[in-house]
Amino acid sequence: MSVENQLKTLPEKPGCYMYFNKDNKVIYVGKAKNLKKRVSSYFTKAHDVKTTKLVRDIVKLETIITLNEKESLLLEQNLIKKYKPRYNIVLNDDKNYPYIAITNEKDPEYIYVRNYNAKNKKSFGPFPDGSSARKILRTIERIYPLRRCKGNLGHPCTYYYIQQCSGACFKEVEQTYYENQIKKIENFFLGVSDDVQNILESKMLQAAKNLQFEEAQRIKEIIEHLKFTTEKQDVDLNDNINRDIFNYYEFENYICFTVLFYRSGKLSLKNNEVIKNEGQDINDLFKSYILQIYTKNLVPDFIGIPIEINVEDLKLYLEKNIINENDLNTNRLLNLAKENAKEFLFQKLHYANNNNITKEDILKQLQVLLKLDSFPYHIEMYDVANMLDEYVTGAMVVFKNGIVSKNDFRKYNIEINEKGDYHRIKEMIYRRYSKDADFPEKWADLLIMDGGIIQVHAAKEALKSLNINIPIMGLVKNDNHKTESILDLEERKIEIDKKSDLFKLLENFQLRVHNYAISGFRKRQQKGILKEDYISKVKGLGDIKIKKLYENFKSISSMQTLSVDQLNEVIKNKKIAEILFEHLKNYKR
Repeated sequence: MSVENQLKTLPEKPGCYMYFNKDNKVIYVGKAKNLKKRVSSYFTKAHDVKTTKLVRDIVKLETIITLNEKESLLLEQNLIKKYKPRYNIVLNDDKNYPYIAITNEKDPEYIYVRNYNAKNKKSFGPFPDGSSARKILRTIERIYPLRRCKGNLGHPCTYYYIQQCSGACFKEVEQTYYENQIKKIENFFLGVSDDVQNILESKMLQAAKNLQFEEAQRIKEIIEHLKFTTEKQDVDLNDNINRDIFNYYEFENYICFTVLFYRSGKLSLKNNEVIKNEGQDINDLFKSYILQIYTKNLVPDFIGIPIEINVEDLKLYLEKNIINENDLNTNRLLNLAKENAKEFLFQKLHYANNNNITKEDILKQLQVLLKLDSFPYHIEMYDVANMLDEYVTGAMVVFKNGIVSKNDFRKYNIEINEKGDYHRIKEMIYRRYSKDADFPEKWADLLIMDGGIIQVHAAKEALKSLNINIPIMGLVKNDNHKTESILDLEERKIEIDKKSDLFKLLENFQLRVHNYAISGFRKRQQKGILKEDYISKVKGLGDIKIKKLYENFKSISSMQTLSVDQLNEVIKNKKIAEILFEHLKNYKR
């Protein structure tokens, strides 16, 4: 059905809509109180150049009816997270901040987390990266101890002896103890108590008196890390309220969204996000940015939003005090947030000399360089990790519009008789695309092979066997395993300026896939160390000895080359070493 005919059948109900391009890929997701009115407005009204570009790319649409506006708001965010549409604002999957939390247990403990979790009893943060949140955690663990061991050990743990555990290891701890400790911790983060600083300063002075200068310096550094909770700031609001202040700034085709996080009336950190505006509604983009922030962060007491933004639907979702009134305090903070957005955007523009300030701009450079027919929105990059041909692990990392898409990452356990990267890459690509051979909308726009010409040939062969045509490029490395140049679609070497944004983006892709492959390999190797089906059958050879064997000899293949005496150097039992020696003779990969 054509888009024109679809418009006639749209319901006048709340819900979400998805726009698809000619490759059957979702390029935009939106929500509406009235689907018929909202969607029709894209195709029946006059638009500026930017919106016209978006509409021109739409060849199909789908709608999902919801029971109410709140449900459509939640669904919209889930769809954006799933599809990462090109014309929506999509925050990086890595955009999360540290929190110090207290678990919701009978005997609670402190934990350091990167994602806010409402199931915890208390959470403090978010903390800025580089704020040494872990050091702060270790400090309050010592000064206001909760449970620090596993609990129920039947005897006091080491931490209890040094007064850093509640004693849940061997006794019943009164709940009033935990309540009092948590109250003190709250007061510390609220900045209404100087106990922590006083205790640390006392310890620092005592260490100095005892001529323990290194210890005194260490404590001094901890005090410095804690200053953000105790020092007054120019923007201090003289209250103990947690509030987030959102604003944005537009210049030419770019928008910068900014949020200032205030904790206990003090500015703790800010987040900036720059996108290229290609016809999206600023109201929708801004609210989507706000909601994506809160999928990973604690919702504060108050949220400040510019008065021109309609916040009624946000109130349905956040159920908190959203302030966009023109009162003096809020207005001052909103102006500050706007100034931050303006400054950040102009810095980016100046740094990039009016070019390449977004990942999309950089990908357009790559499109031109490779002479790709379509924009490389969906990119997949592949690599393989192994040691001595064991635990061979393939990795695929995915980027959509230059942004990491962790939900699409895949690891492959490659267990084939053929050795070498050529066969392993061919196996991995075949497995990836054999199940999606009949669904072009699930194909990538570009494949990047991390291992040069051999891997490129392997990938091409795998796709050819499936009658699939996807552009493939490769990265060429030097003797130090650093990327030196790229292989274009015709397998020609092209040099790229190593200071350019494009080179840095490709280098980031490469680091991602390498680390992902290595992490998968290490997990498999560790499992093999602790629970290897073959050598664990040797009677008397426990997990500790197996682990030591792998630490020393890395693989079964290496162990097969050893003598009984060499094996016994690790096992320390001649009889078991002899049994293992005979057992290894029968091992076949």
